[in-house]
Amino acid sequence: MAAMITRRLPDTADLTTVATRLAGDLVALGDHVPDTDWLILGGSLARGEPSWIRFHQDQRQLISDLDLLYVSSGETPTTLISQLRTDAEKRFPTVDLMTLPLRDYRTVTTSLGYDFKNLGVPLTPHGLPEHNSVRLDDRDAYEILLYYIQAYYWHRLNYRWQTGLDSIQFHLLVNRLCMKVLRSTAMLERGAYAHHDFDRMAPHLAEQMRAELAWRADPRQPPLEPSRFWGYVHDAFRRFDFAFGGPRPDAVRLSRYANTSSGQIIARHQKRVSELAREVAAAWVSNPRLDKIGTVERATWSRVTGWAGTQQQPGPASYFAKHRREIHDHLLAMKVQVAA
Repeated sequence: MAAMITRRLPDTADLTTVATRLAGDLVALGDHVPDTDWLILGGSLARGEPSWIRFHQDQRQLISDLDLLYVSSGETPTTLISQLRTDAEKRFPTVDLMTLPLRDYRTVTTSLGYDFKNLGVPLTPHGLPEHNSVRLDDRDAYEILLYYIQAYYWHRLNYRWQTGLDSIQFHLLVNRLCMKVLRSTAMLERGAYAHHDFDRMAPHLAEQMRAELAWRADPRQPPLEPSRFWGYVHDAFRRFDFAFGGPRPDAVRLSRYANTSSGQIIARHQKRVSELAREVAAAWVSNPRLDKIGTVERATWSRVTGWAGTQQQPGPASYFAKHRREIHDHLLAMKVQVAA
C-alpha cells in the first residue's frame, strides 16, 4: 500500500516512514467496512502523488485531501458513515467521504468515475466492485477547470489577493488551484491526468507544473506570484475555445447531462463563473494592475448576475461560498441521474 500511494513521487526513499504510517491508517479505515460493502481511495493518493510539505527540522506533513468513496451493496451503507468520517478525520487533515449504492457506482463516469474505477485503490480486502473502465473527454477536462475556478472564489482568494492578506495557507491554496488548472489543460491536449504526467503535457505546461510541485514540496521558500493563476486560466480558456470551436459557457450544454435537473443547476453556476473568469483573466493579461482587477470583477459580476439594485450586491466570493455544497452535491447527482 505504501508503495502504491507514492509510486509517482521522485523522493520515495525519504518518505518510507510517513508513507508506511499513512498506509496503515488507510488499511485501518477499511477494517470498519463489512464484506458486503466497499471503501475506495481516490484523488492524489490513488494517483500515487500525495503532497507532503517540509516544515520544522525537515519533518513531513501530509496536506493532500483524503478522497474516499463508500459503495454499498444495498441502497444505504451498512457502516455508520458518521463514525467512519470521524475516524478518518482523526488521521487526515481534510476528508471528503462520498457514498453511492453499487448500482450508481457502476453507472458513474467522468473524472469521478475515473478516480474511483480506473485509479481507485480498494481499502477493503475484496477489491473493487465489478465495473467498466471510464474514458475521459474534453468536456470532463472543462468541468474540472470550471470547478476549481469556482473554488478560487469560495476560498475568497480573490479578496485575499487584492487586499494583500498574505500567508502560507493562502499561497498553498493558490498553488493547489494552479495545479488543477494546469492539469485540466493538460488533459485537453495530450490526455495527462496526474500532476506528474510530464511526458503527456505540452512542454510549457510540464515546466509550469514542475515549478508548482517544487514550491509545494517546501513552502518555506519565497512564494510564487499569486497572479499567475489568472495567466493559467487565460491560457486554459484559449485552448478550450480552440478545441470546442468557440467559447462554451458551461460543461453541461450539448452533453448527456443537459436534461437532468442537477445538470441544469450546475450549468447555471458554471455559466456565471465562466463569464466572470474570462473577463478577469483577460483584463489581467492585457493590463496587469491590481487596482484595475477589482473594478473589472465588480462590473462583470453585476452584468453576469443582472444586478440592478441600489444596495451593494454580494460578490462572487460570497455567492460561490454560499453555493459550494450545492455545487458539490449536484455534480455528483447529475452523473447518477443521467442513467435514470
